[in-house]
Amino acid sequence: MKTLKQFKSAVILNRSIAPNLMHLAFEWSEDLLPPLPGQFFTFLPAMVESSAGIILRRPLAFAGFESKKHAVKSSGYQSAIAHSIYQIRGPCTRALALQRPGSHIDIIASLGNSFPYPDGDEKAIIAGGGIGIGPMLFLAASLAENGTIAQSYIENNSKSLETSISGKEIQLVFGFRNTLFVPKFKEPTYDIPILNTWEKLLSGAFMATDDGSEGFHGTVLDALECLKKDNKSLEIWHIYGCGPGAMIAELAAFAERNNFPAHLSAEQWMACGIGACQGCVLPARKGGYLRVCADGPVFEADAIDWEACL
Repeated sequence: MKTLKQFKSAVILNRSIAPNLMHLAFEWSEDLLPPLPGQFFTFLPAMVESSAGIILRRPLAFAGFESKKHAVKSSGYQSAIAHSIYQIRGPCTRALALQRPGSHIDIIASLGNSFPYPDGDEKAIIAGGGIGIGPMLFLAASLAENGTIAQSYIENNSKSLETSISGKEIQLVFGFRNTLFVPKFKEPTYDIPILNTWEKLLSGAFMATDDGSEGFHGTVLDALECLKKDNKSLEIWHIYGCGPGAMIAELAAFAERNNFPAHLSAEQWMACGIGACQGCVLPARKGGYLRVCADGPVFEADAIDWEACL
């Protein structure tokens, strides 16, 4: 089995789940190892039109993977399926958003490193915002694959999801601008089990919105501070995060203040995606720079000067 491959992939599902937010499902190559939470791929649609004339491959994070063969009701299609959640930002993602089921995209996968699992008695705090919820859903689903999901209510009538996995616990914290930007994953046409998993994880997450229109009124960091006040066992938390730069910087500072281990995924523009062009570097706290595509995208929180990235 290969760990890296370029291949043509058939689009299975490509639909809007929130304003300017898309869910892509595509065929996985049979001779390629499954991706891991935190890894990414680069893509190029079959046909791209741009006034610039040259379009670079764009990176997208994996949001899930289904290794078993699942039937798609509308077409009878059967294959292992990879998933991604992406925003429409430029010519390449605009072209991707136009791809219909059955069309093909060019994929290079799997790239980058992955999130480590929590050690010992650490409780995983999985925080995501914007398109950063994709890798976080992938990580949560991976950790919870053999766990038992139970919901509980905490302060401010917000919900938390605690999943027991061999004595470990998971808590999801997701942040959105307002209720309109909370994704809707249900899709009646397609029988894809991961959509039910995402719905269950999202419905049980500690939800935060900037305007208070759904869940907790505040940011992801505000929600974490609330949880810290409520939860006395916070000293064994392991912070995982992916989202906008400001959110990641706040998560890094939160982890440092409380002496928590933390692994954060960086969102960064890329050119080559394989570490050759040095176009996606971030300032390292020990000096020099680290490449998001080759050294990351997942970093220990204290490895990057996140404030300097803003």
